Amino acid sequence: MTPEERAAFGIEGDWPVWRRHRVRWSECDALGHANNTAYLTLCEDLRVGPGWTALGGSFAPGGVSPVVAQIEARYRRALLFEEEAMVTLRFAAVKRTSFVHDYAVWKDGLCFSCRTVLVAVRQDTGERVPVPPPIRAAMLAAGAQDEAG
Repeated sequence: MTPEERAAFGIEGDWPVWRRHRVRWSECDALGHANNTAYLTLCEDLRVGPGWTALGGSFAPGGVSPVVAQIEARYRRALLFEEEAMVTLRFAAVKRTSFVHDYAVWKDGLCFSCRTVLVAVRQDTGERVPVPPPIRAAMLAAGAQDEAG
C-alpha cells in the first residue's frame, strides 16, 4: 500500500494485506448504508484469499482449511453506496491449531474493525489439526505472535 493510499483512507498501523472495495448496491440497506453483513463478507474475502490460499492453503477435499470459531466486530461509521474503502488484514497470533486475524475497513479513518479466531480443520472429517507449517511460517513472517506455547 502506498503512503498516498494510507493517507487517503486514513489508515493507521501496519496491515500487510489490503484490498480496495467499492460498496455495491447489493451490500446496502434501503437507505444506501452498507449492511452489517457486508463488512463481514469483506473480511471473509481477505480471510480465504490472501489470508489462506495465498499462504499455500487450499479448500480441497481432505485438505486443511480454516473454520471461524469466534468473531468480534465493531461498527464505527457507515459506508455508503458507491463509496470506496480499503479493507485490511493482519495476522495477530498463531497457536498450535488456531490463529487470529484482525481486519479493518477504512474510509476517512476507521469505519469497522473485526477479530476472528480460526481453527485449522481437515475438510473431510472436521478434525482439528495443527496449522500447516508453511502457513504458520508465513503468518509469523508477516508479524503474527507465536502463541503455540
